Amino acid sequence: MKKAIWCVVLVLTCANLGMAGEPVTAVVIDSGSDFTHPLLAPLARPNLAELRGQPGVDDDGNGYVDDVYGWNFPDNCATLVDLSKTPPAYDRVIETLRLLNILQAYGKEALKPEEFQTLLKNYQDQQFWPWVEFTGGWAHGTHCAGILSTENPGVRLNAITHLPAGQAPEQMAQAAIAQIRHRRLHARPRRQAAARATRVEARPAAAPDAAAPAAAEPVSLAELKLLFTQLGQEYAAQIRKEAAYLGALAPRVANCSFGSENAALLAVFKQNMVEEWGWTNPTDQEVQQVVNLFVEKVLLVRDKALFAGSPKTLYCIAAGNSGDCLEEIVVSPNDVDIPNKLVVAATLENKKLADFSCYGKTKVDVAVPGVNIYATFPNNKMGYMSGTSMACPMAARFATQVLQEHPGLSAVEVKKILMGTVDKKDWLADKVVSGGVVNPRRAVHAAGLVKQGKSLDEAIAEARQAVPDMTIRRSPYKGPDLSDKLIRDLYFSAVF
Repeated sequence: MKKAIWCVVLVLTCANLGMAGEPVTAVVIDSGSDFTHPLLAPLARPNLAELRGQPGVDDDGNGYVDDVYGWNFPDNCATLVDLSKTPPAYDRVIETLRLLNILQAYGKEALKPEEFQTLLKNYQDQQFWPWVEFTGGWAHGTHCAGILSTENPGVRLNAITHLPAGQAPEQMAQAAIAQIRHRRLHARPRRQAAARATRVEARPAAAPDAAAPAAAEPVSLAELKLLFTQLGQEYAAQIRKEAAYLGALAPRVANCSFGSENAALLAVFKQNMVEEWGWTNPTDQEVQQVVNLFVEKVLLVRDKALFAGSPKTLYCIAAGNSGDCLEEIVVSPNDVDIPNKLVVAATLENKKLADFSCYGKTKVDVAVPGVNIYATFPNNKMGYMSGTSMACPMAARFATQVLQEHPGLSAVEVKKILMGTVDKKDWLADKVVSGGVVNPRRAVHAAGLVKQGKSLDEAIAEARQAVPDMTIRRSPYKGPDLSDKLIRDLYFSAVF
């Protein structure tokens, strides 16, 4: 077992939290986590039968060979992160992300002139920049695991590789659309035959052309609803093995820094509505209606099937990075219909809502720092990322610390404590349900009071009186000037 090396997160720290109780289990459902990293290795929860068993043998008989720390479902193997895919200019990528995160947090003025020129040169390098974007996906799950474990020695981690590294939302949508296209082409002859049979005065019809474009028959919302419902049932069935595996792990907390991106889905579905489904100049509202229907009937059905595998887990879910208000948008997995979820927005050091963060006064629960976050990267590296994907594991960390203080709390009770003990912020009053940022010390204090016999409401009220709001660090910088197109493009170029 390698020695642990604790990483530093450049936000308000929580030293001495989460050390008193029994270890609390957590799983990172993401692009995979590299548990060979010296920071993560001591905090991983190994499958002892596989750890001590024979390579290439399913020692515990669970159907997954060598699943020491988790399983890679897209590739159907025990390799959670493929280190052979390490970018060729890895150090340059990590340095570029460091410079970019400084700009995202503090603005151009926080960079030396030569640093900004280096960042700009790398951004404009069409051969290099795709590696930055790739790393954001490939290293994503490892970075989330590092955030969850920072100053949290009482956590024990597993990982499920849920997403292929680098898969974009539009690729997921195109795959679903291809399945719908297949269904419609095979169903059309039956529909045409039924239509001919009902005609009283009809001329003989030509045989249906199976290769004809689907746009020959405009697709109604009712037909899309049926097709999406069928597809959602298929997706739910396909994910049952992953759900069962999650249930066997039975984590107290799960980090879910993944989800649908509304803007990407809008672009894909609008194109498809025009080119294949026979719509003429669909309005933005009509396209959003179709996207909402797709997410509701396909993605959320799949998400609910996955989360049902471990119904006592608290699922921490990233709100999203498009800066949208989510009140009129259906988002996966945010809108999954379960009580044991916590949807997390991102702040800049608890001073303001991050410009990229999605929000919603009835749909997003709390806010947590998510800009310029330092944590683990694969292959024994450390680095910076920004996004609600970084805020989410920080909230998951706080949840595990609450459970270490009082393991008897349910997932819903932990959620209520985290939401009830926030530092209230005027700038979050109409952005998140709780109206504030998570105060981990206050939350842990409330958990201790419940353990002593207080009711949840009593404990939350007393903790609010006993533990002050967190101190906000002053910065000499104004932050990024997003009215400058170049700065704005850089700011949003790599948010995860």
